Amino acid sequence: MGDLAQEAFYSFRHSVHIHAEETAQVRDNTFAFGTCFVKVEVDMPLGRVKILDILNVHDSGRILNPATAEGQVHGGMAQGIGAALYEEQLIDPATGRLLNPNLLDYKIPTAMDVPDLRCLFVETDDPSGPYGNKALGEPPLMPPTPALRNAILDATGCAFYQIPMTQQRLVAKFKEEGLI
Repeated sequence: MGDLAQEAFYSFRHSVHIHAEETAQVRDNTFAFGTCFVKVEVDMPLGRVKILDILNVHDSGRILNPATAEGQVHGGMAQGIGAALYEEQLIDPATGRLLNPNLLDYKIPTAMDVPDLRCLFVETDDPSGPYGNKALGEPPLMPPTPALRNAILDATGCAFYQIPMTQQRLVAKFKEEGLI
């Protein structure tokens, strides 16, 4: 068996990966729900968005470890803020080369950009999840971006349809709308 594995994996002429595959069909799948509420202050001439308050609320079934669940939500909220206001891969159209491949040029929110994050849980007992829990991996990341977009719309009357809503894009839109 060792010779077969060696030949199959390292042969220059007949190299193939040895693998096994198994599939399971899930018949009962549940949905985790979440929402986000945001209050912002927008400095239109500078295109700066200051998050005054942000709250994520999630139904993730029974919360098994409250401290870990809260940390998971806070991480997702920070990522959602980054997606909404900062993070953008800039690609050179001629070469396909990434123009901002490091954290000096690729902007992410820092501790100064992320306000106090609040989260609440609506606990339900989900019969299809182990111990009644539901997902809490991706759900916290999803609602902050549209909530921030709608908070900016509410504060300024300007609707944005592209993220991130960078300072440059905000100022350009405010000028286009005659607000500055």
